[in-house]
Formats: sequence, structure tokens, C-alpha cells
Amino acid sequence: MPYFTPYIDATGIHMPTYEDRLEDLVTAYRNIFGVEAELSAAMPDYQLLSVFARALDDTSALVVQDFNSRNPFYASGTALDLLLPQYGLVRNPGETDASVRARIRTSLAARSTNSYDALLAAVLNAKSIEDAKLYVNDTDTTDANGIPAHNIAVVTKYGTTKSVAQAIFDHKPPGIGTYGSTTGTAKDAAGNSYSINFTRYTDRLVFIYPFISVLPGGSQAAIEAAVVPAVRGFVGRLGIGEPLNIPQLYGVIYGADPDLAGTFVVTDIQVAEPGGSSVVRSMIRAGWDEIIVAPNTGGVSIRWT
Repeated sequence: MPYFTPYIDATGIHMPTYEDRLEDLVTAYRNIFGVEAELSAAMPDYQLLSVFARALDDTSALVVQDFNSRNPFYASGTALDLLLPQYGLVRNPGETDASVRARIRTSLAARSTNSYDALLAAVLNAKSIEDAKLYVNDTDTTDANGIPAHNIAVVTKYGTTKSVAQAIFDHKPPGIGTYGSTTGTAKDAAGNSYSINFTRYTDRLVFIYPFISVLPGGSQAAIEAAVVPAVRGFVGRLGIGEPLNIPQLYGVIYGADPDLAGTFVVTDIQVAEPGGSSVVRSMIRAGWDEIIVAPNTGGVSIRWT
């Protein structure tokens, strides 16, 4: 897409991609030196423009990271720790970011009078749970996700069937049904048994292909050793129903190892799905009960250009 001025609106922060910036720089160059100016990929001037575009893209990635770090559910590491005093929390030794976020959700639910917040917090505290998402259909018709009228649908990442079912039963409003592909048994105070439905997440496999050109002095082996784990880690942090915003991967790749960032240029990033007939460069959207996953084997493969 054409270059645009970065902006923030009600939907979040918007930044042009590396390709957008490079195209804009090339256009400006031709406006100055003439449309017939030689600018093939092998020309030093084009490579210099690529370096400029990469530097601007690195700055954009830092701005996006800073913007996201103001939200505890996107912040990580030290940035997440700085937000914890707002919730009366501190990180325990060895505690993961995912665990910290789960405790934040519990803290927020404890302050809320919304029974659905309390329900989700209870599920997140269920045995062996790693993540969960709650969908509520309080309308009189089946919604776009297939959830029946006046039903809730809980999607979990791990968690024992018994503990999840009991957490839902203990906190769901009376008269509200439970929808899902997994059924567990919960008991009331008198020992009566009830069937509770919820859904286990499913993988949505993607194959990510960064196209990278190594600059003089660069090492394919070193670049691959830094980039592949960084991209895999980014995808691995996506939660239930979260999309993969492919342009964000440019910042992930350049930020994988700052010492290597000046030794290569990312010329393209393509993402494919099993059985798909085309590649995607913008966004892969997950279903309501899916988590986007890059397989351990072949999930992230660099194409050297």
C-alpha cells in the first residue's frame, strides 16, 4: 500500500511498512534525480535507501512496542513489571509473563461487579490452565461464531476438564447455557452433578517466509540463528482468537539481534496456510477458538534473495 503518515485512532496505532517507506524514498529520489535514474537492487544508491528505510522501520517498531507496552496484556518483561503496581502486584521469582497477565486479570475481576469478569478470572485460576477467553451471546439468535442465544462459550488453552467445568458452573449467571465441544461435570453444594460445555483451542497453522538479502559482511548463519527464534517467539505469544499482523514481523526481525540489524535487508514477508492457494502479506485472522501457530519444523523458513 502507498506510504502514509503514522497515526493513532480508535483502533490503535498505524505505521507504514518497510516496503511502503522504501517505495516512498525511491519515489523521492526519482523526483530529485529524474525518473530515468538507475535504481536496481544492485545499485549502491538503492542499497543506501534500503538502509534508510530499515532505520525508519526500526524506529516504527520501537514506537509500536512502546505503545503496546502501556497495555499489560501486550507488555512483557520489565515493561510489564512497571505496570504491576497499578494492580497491587509484584512479579514472583521465576514467574512468566503469561502467569503475571493471568493474575492481572484476576485482580481486575476482583474489583469488578461484572459476573462475566469473575467467571473468566475463575477459569484462568483453574488447574493447569495457561490461557482462556470468554464469549458471551446475550442476544435472542445464534451469533456469527455459532454460539446459541443466551449462551456463553469459554475457550481454554490447557486446564483440566473438571476444574474448568467447576469454575464455569460456580460463576456463570443462572439461566445461561454453556456452549462448546468439550463437556465436563460440575457439582453444586449438595453434590448434584451438572454438564458444563466449553471448548479447547485448536491450532491454526501458518508458514512464515521472510525474504532476506544479506549485505556485505553479513552472515546467513548468524542472521538465521537470530531471526527464526525471534519470529517463532512472536507467533508463540499470540493468544486465543488473536490475529497475526504480518507487517509487525519486520520490526521483530530487525530487532532480533541489534548487532546484526545492519547486515541484512528484509525485502518481503509472505505467510501461507496449509492448502492455501496464495500467500498473505497483511494479516491472518484466527477463528474465535483458534491460536495461530508456526510449526516447529518448517514454520519459519528464510528465503535468501
